[in-house]
Amino acid sequence: AVALFDTGRYAEFQHALEAFPSSTRAACERRFYTLLNNVSEGLLRLSDGDAREAEDLIAEALRKLDPFRPRFRGLNLDDFRDDLQRLLAEIRDVREGRRAEPAPSRLPRLRALPE
Repeated sequence: AVALFDTGRYAEFQHALEAFPSSTRAACERRFYTLLNNVSEGLLRLSDGDAREAEDLIAEALRKLDPFRPRFRGLNLDDFRDDLQRLLAEIRDVREGRRAEPAPSRLPRLRALPE
């Protein structure tokens, strides 16, 4: 699933992610997978040109990310948070006319940490 996300295949990532919540009883894991699903949905909305909806989904995910930092399930969530914050700033800059290019300069990535 991480490889799908990191290559921008967000719809496939969402499909792969569907199996995760049902395979765990831990509420925190279900919340985390829902958060990742919302980020991928926001990125799909952004690719469809719906910057406002993308901004809302990504901003909400950022607000819910802190309890999982700095790492969760082997993922570097500090770097992921930084990627999302940068993306959110770019989306806002485009919406407010400070940036002409709607495409993000770099897409967020889920980075696995060494064991």
